[in-house]
Amino acid sequence: MKKVTSKKKNHRFYKFLSFVLFFLTVFSISVLIHFNVLPNKYLIVGSVIIGLIIFLLIYKLNTKNNLFTKLMCSLFSIVIVLIEIVLCIYSFNTIEFFNNIFDTGFKNETYGIYVLNDSNIKKVNDIKNIAIYKEDSESYDKALNKLKEKYSNDIKEYSNITNTVNSVINKENDALYINEEYLNIYKENNKIDNLRLISKYNIIYKSKDELRKVNVTKKPFAIYISGIDTNGKVNKSARSDVNILVFVNPDTGKILLLNTPRDYYVTLNSKNAKDKLTHAGIYGTIESAKTLGLLYDAEIYYYARVNFTSFVKIIDNIGGVKVDVEKPDYRYNQEIDCGSYVCEQNSKRKFENNTIYIKPGVNTLNGEQALAYARNRHQYSGGDNDRQIHQGQIIKAVIEKLMTPSILTKYNSILKSLSDGMITNIEQSTITKLVNYQIDKNIKWEIDNYTVKGIDGYDVCYSTGKSKAYVLIPNEESVLIAKEKISSILNGGNNEK
Repeated sequence: MKKVTSKKKNHRFYKFLSFVLFFLTVFSISVLIHFNVLPNKYLIVGSVIIGLIIFLLIYKLNTKNNLFTKLMCSLFSIVIVLIEIVLCIYSFNTIEFFNNIFDTGFKNETYGIYVLNDSNIKKVNDIKNIAIYKEDSESYDKALNKLKEKYSNDIKEYSNITNTVNSVINKENDALYINEEYLNIYKENNKIDNLRLISKYNIIYKSKDELRKVNVTKKPFAIYISGIDTNGKVNKSARSDVNILVFVNPDTGKILLLNTPRDYYVTLNSKNAKDKLTHAGIYGTIESAKTLGLLYDAEIYYYARVNFTSFVKIIDNIGGVKVDVEKPDYRYNQEIDCGSYVCEQNSKRKFENNTIYIKPGVNTLNGEQALAYARNRHQYSGGDNDRQIHQGQIIKAVIEKLMTPSILTKYNSILKSLSDGMITNIEQSTITKLVNYQIDKNIKWEIDNYTVKGIDGYDVCYSTGKSKAYVLIPNEESVLIAKEKISSILNGGNNEK
């Protein structure tokens, strides 16, 4: 009797295992088809082979066979089930990741109401008249309406930021209402420290600006990588401290990393006025991308914006990056004696006991060290020019590390580190196309790295109220070399239009 009961239990187990195996296999193949994860030729062949294996296992599990055969089939079935579960988890984590980082076009900007430090005003209702900088931006009307919801007294609009700020400093108006990023730039350039924030409002709006898309497996394309040195939401208005264009030719397997210094003196695309490249970031990532496109006579199709906090996490999660750290020209970084090392503040912008020290030469840098090396400019005679070169070294090292097969074991942790600190307009289907293309062609990518150079100078900047600020005047020969390199990448293969 016990033997019969045992046989029934075993029979139920085999049936249950067969059902789970069949269901998960159908589900896994459906996921691969739906998200187009593999090239069709591999997907069809793989599905047929897997289907035959699953059919054979199910058949063996549900027909009379000896105990050893049943046990081996059960073992193989369990292994396949576990693999399919992992595959589904990876697939859905990937989709969730792309949903989280895809830029839906909503921007976040903060406007503040400021008064003089010695003012008696403590709240908005105490203000009798307020000056507002009438900026040329998509968020301005929303910001003005937000102010009118809270404030009903006299509002004076100014078209020049200098006149706006001076009207409060000279006590012509009680308060100033302005985008905090614009004010930060103005204060930094004009050494103003006598304004006090009494209230602030977050303005969320949908940007109308877009970049044109391209078939990434048929035509060369360019991605703009913007690094912002801020915490908080990555879609927040902020200056761009790292500006790298990645030109990719999928036909020839060549990549160009083109670094442009943050203080490069360029023409802002939407303003038709001269300014530092970093200031373009406060008008949006697309503004920075189009401004660089204008500089190099190239169309930029995609962008990825990353804050420095996620930058540290990414490098730590991939096990660090190997970089040949350049020997510094100077011993001191501001007041800090670095000895023979490269030394810099940590990610929280602190020296003291938190100083990061890096030995020159080939090193495997962790996240904090890589960020410190990418930020350091005071120890190098080339200043910002050298800093851009170092940033290029690190980006190249990250890309090379991400191309290694061992990175698959850290896949989920990499996605997690990026999900809170990155936005992009690259759709999941576009990434999938490129991945499929790589699997199909097994491309051995060649990466070239170039940084344009400039000369120190002072000139009028649009974002500083047209007052003069430190800038890096572009070296025309250097820009010409960059254009030639871009042309070589974009025209290096026979690509369909």
